[in-house]
Amino acid sequence: MTIHNQLTDSAELLSGIARASGLAEGDGVLRLGETLEPHIDPWGQPEWAYLRGERLGALRGASVAVAAEFSIIALGNAAGSGNIVVVDWASFAATAAMQAFMEVVADTTVAATLSAAAFAVSGRDRRFGSTTGRTFFKNGSDVGNTFGIQLEQQGWVAGPFTDFRNTPVILKPGDDLLVIGQTVNTQLLANFRWRERKAFKYELPA
Repeated sequence: MTIHNQLTDSAELLSGIARASGLAEGDGVLRLGETLEPHIDPWGQPEWAYLRGERLGALRGASVAVAAEFSIIALGNAAGSGNIVVVDWASFAATAAMQAFMEVVADTTVAATLSAAAFAVSGRDRRFGSTTGRTFFKNGSDVGNTFGIQLEQQGWVAGPFTDFRNTPVILKPGDDLLVIGQTVNTQLLANFRWRERKAFKYELPA
């Protein structure tokens, strides 16, 4: 049966509106605009992320000092995940005054350099419990101070963490966001805040 003005894509979004509005899934959403003129922002409320199947993540990572090598911390979107990962914020500090790069690189480029992936718990929404998504964390060090496309350089001297400003950064499957310290033999600390969800139709490169 064909339904007039039926919306066929973004099933997660339609389902989320139905549940958030207390409607039955199906015609209640498909015909919602014919009965009411809803003013609903399903993206604006963080508590509605769960209804869309969107995980809210945060992570504090560290990379130890290694002689003659630059410390690296990475947040990545697993290859083949079918997800997009939107990193809304990142910051860094160190055990001594230091500059740091934020850059994007394919995970295959740093796979031999950084530690095995540790999948991050979606800790900002406790309704997901302890289940993990497909966003991963890696750390390590290298004799090189850069690998990919440098998005930004910031400096840290003392006190609070330094924020990177060129966020959000959207990671497709197989991409890593790196924070790389620019002083050898110095411990690096980083914070990340992100959102993770299944990509809608046409959101990923063919």
